[in-house]
Amino acid sequence: MDSQEIGEARMIGFSCPPMCIMPLSEAAEMVLPHFGHWEIVSEARHFIPDVERDIEILQQTTDLGISVHAPFSDINPAAFTESARKFAVSTLCEIIRVCHRLGIGPITVHPGVVGPIQRYGRENVFKLTRKSLEEIVAEVRELGVGIALENMPAMYATILHTAKEMEEMLEGLEMGMCFDIGHANISHQIDDLLAMEKRFINMHVHDNVGGPKDQHLAIGTGKIDFSVLGKLTYRGNHIIEVKSTDMAEAVTSKRYLERVLD
Repeated sequence: MDSQEIGEARMIGFSCPPMCIMPLSEAAEMVLPHFGHWEIVSEARHFIPDVERDIEILQQTTDLGISVHAPFSDINPAAFTESARKFAVSTLCEIIRVCHRLGIGPITVHPGVVGPIQRYGRENVFKLTRKSLEEIVAEVRELGVGIALENMPAMYATILHTAKEMEEMLEGLEMGMCFDIGHANISHQIDDLLAMEKRFINMHVHDNVGGPKDQHLAIGTGKIDFSVLGKLTYRGNHIIEVKSTDMAEAVTSKRYLERVLD
């Protein structure tokens, strides 16, 4: 799977994890005046299987494009307890099935998390993440929903900081990649991960000062050189992923990104 399967138009979209505590309709009203695409974070009140009908209504009444960010706070595909790992796999498969019914995607997924117990066997987090991804792909392959694995920032609780790790994880898997430039900046891996451009089927765009925190700042307010994005052949979604619900800030980011991609 490569980026060209997603389309030729560079669509600038929006995603904001804190919005998932709002009713979906209320969040949509904030997004619609400013963006043609929304990556819904499938957490809390926006858990995709619970809001399937609400999304259908959005599709019937608006032209809003929709993709999904899989949950990352309540599940761990690298859980050491097998029943918990299986729950993560079944939850992700359920969400992908709903995406298929709705005709939306891609769905972006995080790798497993290094929790308090996982730190005593950190090497197994990579192996268990791979096992879970293999099971997910085997279960939903025929549905045709794009699955994008996201690179993570270099922090203790995360894996997939580097292009080498990402290549190893994706080898032989029918999955794409979500390139997160903010995470790549913290990991000092922007150039190396951009070399994997043919695997991109989604992109997260936000700013930071290079760590140690994953700030998700408005574009142009940190230290990232975004000009590299304008040189790519990738023509899929560019999702502005910020922690602030201030839509004026989101619009500023959008205008900045439009100039970069022009």
